[in-house]
Amino acid sequence: MTCQSTGQSTHWLGKTHLPCYVLLVATDEAIAGDQMRSRMEALAERWSKGQASLKEIVGLDSEELYAISSQGYTFFLQGKIKPARVIFEGLLALDPRNSYFYRALGVIYWREKEPEKALQQFGYAIRVCPHEIVSYIGRAEVLVSGGRFQEAKKDLDFAIANAGATDVALVRKARAILAMIV
Repeated sequence: MTCQSTGQSTHWLGKTHLPCYVLLVATDEAIAGDQMRSRMEALAERWSKGQASLKEIVGLDSEELYAISSQGYTFFLQGKIKPARVIFEGLLALDPRNSYFYRALGVIYWREKEPEKALQQFGYAIRVCPHEIVSYIGRAEVLVSGGRFQEAKKDLDFAIANAGATDVALVRKARAILAMIV
């Protein structure tokens, strides 16, 4: 059947007379829904195998996660440690490959007087990015506070030996800590 005013094909749907483009949009949405479902199933499968993060599934990018982390950092600076911890724990659930989130959580646990949890988080940060010397220095600080000087010295020596040209402040900090324990 053809619409007399527009010349487009039309279909009767119950008592409603719909132009074809409405039916095409509905069909396109059904296809898009199937494609979305397939995409989500594939992402869930990749996630279950450790090949994708929740960040990818949710569709957040790194800038959005860092915007959220800045709120956690602000809470931490304000002394609102528990809300900061919740934010960084959530961020780690979304992106477990981000060493900054592990370091932040390490600092938070250290502030909460939970040094073993802090050491664990710094260890995860090192595992994720073994060349970021800031994680070694953070872990060394926790180790020094617990009297574990030999372990701290190893981390500090590694940090100094592997520092880049832009790590001047970190090297200065590592050397200052070393001077305290040697």
